[in-house]
Amino acid sequence: MKLQFKYQQFQEDAVNSVADLFDGQGKSTMTFSVDNNFGSLNLSFKNNIVSNQLLIDDDTLISNMHKIQRRNKLPISRNYDQKQYSIEMETATGKTFVYTKTILELNKRYGFKKFIIVVPSVAIREGVYKSLQVTQEYLSNKYDNVPYRYFIYNSAKLSDVRQFASSGTIEIMIINIDAFKKAENIINQEQDKLNGDAAINYIKDTSPIVIIDEPQSVDNTPKAKEAIQSLNPLVVLRYSATHREKINLLYRLTPVDAYQMGIVKQICVSSNSVSNDFNKPYILLKSVSNDNGFSAKVEIDIKNKDGKVERKTITVKQGDDLFVKSGERELYEGYIITNIDCTENMECLEFENTEKVKLGQAIGSIDENIIKRAQIYRTIETHLNKELRYFEKGIKVLSLFFIDRVEKYRTYHPTLTGTPPMEGNGSKWVFMQRCLRNAILN
Repeated sequence: MKLQFKYQQFQEDAVNSVADLFDGQGKSTMTFSVDNNFGSLNLSFKNNIVSNQLLIDDDTLISNMHKIQRRNKLPISRNYDQKQYSIEMETATGKTFVYTKTILELNKRYGFKKFIIVVPSVAIREGVYKSLQVTQEYLSNKYDNVPYRYFIYNSAKLSDVRQFASSGTIEIMIINIDAFKKAENIINQEQDKLNGDAAINYIKDTSPIVIIDEPQSVDNTPKAKEAIQSLNPLVVLRYSATHREKINLLYRLTPVDAYQMGIVKQICVSSNSVSNDFNKPYILLKSVSNDNGFSAKVEIDIKNKDGKVERKTITVKQGDDLFVKSGERELYEGYIITNIDCTENMECLEFENTEKVKLGQAIGSIDENIIKRAQIYRTIETHLNKELRYFEKGIKVLSLFFIDRVEKYRTYHPTLTGTPPMEGNGSKWVFMQRCLRNAILN
């Protein structure tokens, strides 16, 4: 089975918005030049390194940028920032496909050959690599089967970096920001395999076009920004649906645009939560300690001097009265701490009124598992109802669960790939499976 790709004008507009930035650059018909001053060439060959060369000046880039911004009805940039440009595209509109096609378009028009895609995480890195695999046949046919190589940077395979630098064909490196933003990273260290040089210097000499996928999660610190500049980028192209910094915006496809164009039919967000329920005593045991006497950290609802109630974490000891600690809230009467147990796997607080709260659990709070079951049940019910309404109209319904971190819900057995473990974090995955099964059966 092969994926079928459909021509989308908005994607073509996004590609052209970047490609037109270099209008006037011209294209080289040779693979390298021994004379960097020979104006018709945009590649040089020095120490067996083939690099991108920018032949237009900053004024031409700025002029081109302003033309593109006027064409796309965007604010005109006044502060030119280190040859960085932003492309804003709503989620699920083919952002990765667009910048992959942009790479091939830039090569076709101007002969640029060296590209680095910087990603924030392993998951996105693998997704980008898979996208390049899936789209390769389609895009190769669109661009006269021009050869291009893509690879994930691996510190154990520095030969890939050497080939990236010396190859005369299109080279695409995918790399995590964490792999090169620290001085101790292997990429920044001198290596015998590279004739005593550092891999980063090979990359610098290519003047790569750097593509940042999700910049709000990549160059969001001064050190990360410095790391991006250490690549010696020809330009930096920033792709995201949720930019924190819209630096020199070249193209924008907002959620409203996507909906009005029929690209995204509709997005509904459903959530269940309990908040500001201050009418019953709430006590969460966060930690216990027997250093310098027994103590514990608890989270309770405290009444401030202005009468407002806020949830705060406090340190308590045996004999403390939560009625006093809470600002004399009547709900906490009788909650005097009589025992703090620090025994491993038995950590708890005991109160004068005979109630007990275990480590990580709470009194006066809805069980987290109950909320999760309700969320799963509601999602399945809503999904099936929408399927009934939209199936005959040919509209696909997609339901997603947004979680904080994957490893909290599913981890993989070291020997049985794809099989979640039955203990530790994997127990949450088992719990999720049981919830889904029970929700369907009930």
